[in-house]
Amino acid sequence: MKRAVQNSILLALAFLVFTAEKCSKDKYEYTEASVIEMVKTPCFGSCPVYSFTIKGNGEAAYTGKRFVELEGEHTRTFPPDTTNLIFNTFFEADLWQYENEYTEQVTDLPTTYLSFTHEGKNKRIKLYYGYPEELKNLAEQLQELAFSKGWE
Repeated sequence: MKRAVQNSILLALAFLVFTAEKCSKDKYEYTEASVIEMVKTPCFGSCPVYSFTIKGNGEAAYTGKRFVELEGEHTRTFPPDTTNLIFNTFFEADLWQYENEYTEQVTDLPTTYLSFTHEGKNKRIKLYYGYPEELKNLAEQLQELAFSKGWE
């Protein structure tokens, strides 16, 4: 009997953990005060020029200027799982450990600006040349979101 009660309790705990984990994926873990932004500037060629902003509540804005499939101003709301994933990725990357600017005396490259605002702190990084691979990966993840389908 004691074994059956223990098994029931373990089963109930497992159910609660599973349910709590699932529920957290259905809710935004960040607020609209947390913001990630990426701005891509032009080069002398056909580099995409756009800006993309996403808030912790999933609200996003995209402005396509040149050499992008989607031009103009657009908005949408990303679901909690997508929003939480990108914000957790940025939070875990600890952008505050990086320099504010990565640049060299090289011409004709586009500049990428990554910004992260969270818990009253803001970090803006200029990526031009010689920046760490981790920052390149973050920019690529944001570009995937920016170029995804579903904009209004």
